[in-house]
Amino acid sequence: MIKKLTALVSLGLAASLMAACSNDKASQNESSWDKVKKAGVLEVATPGTLYPTSYYDDNKKLIGYEIDMMNEIGKRLDIKVNYQEIGVAEAFTSVDSGKVDVAVNNFDTTPERLEKYNFSIPYKYSVGGMIVREDGSSDIKAKDLSDWKGKKAGGGAGTQYMKIAEKQGAEPVIYDNVTNDVYLRDVSTGRTDFIPNDYYTQKVAVKFVTKQYPDIKVKVGDVKYNPTEQGIVMSKKDKSLKKKLDGVIKEMKEDGTLKKISEKYYAGQDLTEPEKGTEDLPTIDVSKK
Repeated sequence: MIKKLTALVSLGLAASLMAACSNDKASQNESSWDKVKKAGVLEVATPGTLYPTSYYDDNKKLIGYEIDMMNEIGKRLDIKVNYQEIGVAEAFTSVDSGKVDVAVNNFDTTPERLEKYNFSIPYKYSVGGMIVREDGSSDIKAKDLSDWKGKKAGGGAGTQYMKIAEKQGAEPVIYDNVTNDVYLRDVSTGRTDFIPNDYYTQKVAVKFVTKQYPDIKVKVGDVKYNPTEQGIVMSKKDKSLKKKLDGVIKEMKEDGTLKKISEKYYAGQDLTEPEKGTEDLPTIDVSKK
């Protein structure tokens, strides 16, 4: 009798192990889109601190260009979108670990990043710019960026703009996931000399922040450089999720939805198509060769 019970227990354990192995194998073979569809939720890494792409309004509601875009994508794919507030430094590792399905944070599509990640088709085009002190004491004016050497540049670790700043000889001052006013106040007080970043984002951010904090004396410099395009970052496991997102972004471009979102958050500007003449701007190559 004991031998029979032992045999039955052993068979039960073996069956459980086989089922577990089978489930693990099925999970491993599951495409990135199947995983999202099965869960019914798209996990998105977003900073929640970057105006006007991802920030909180006066009612503590998360809004912005990328937020409205992702919400519309979720609606069209019939899935819920859940946001996890994650800064630049951790965004890519959160995709690597599977903590999130995608990351959005004005991320430039670069050859170096494309080696490791899938990017959606561009949802926004821009150029590089810089925030400097209003009185001109930052002393950064050269169109070829030659006067960045020795200046203190504020930004998040690992961003393309901080890589450009370091290559041009600037001293990096690294911030965690802080709000725009923290960056801008430090330029105003002289803790840093400038902030290299997305030109159009900076234009609206400076206007927004200085209206709230009149003591912050900064402006957007006239120099433009490095034409860019931004996409949604995701794992390179397969292209199933990319195909879904690309399809919806294309639809939103064609029916004008994405343009309306851009105009809403970028003072009437349509950033869903590249600006004319940007091909003549200086480009600093920071890719690893």
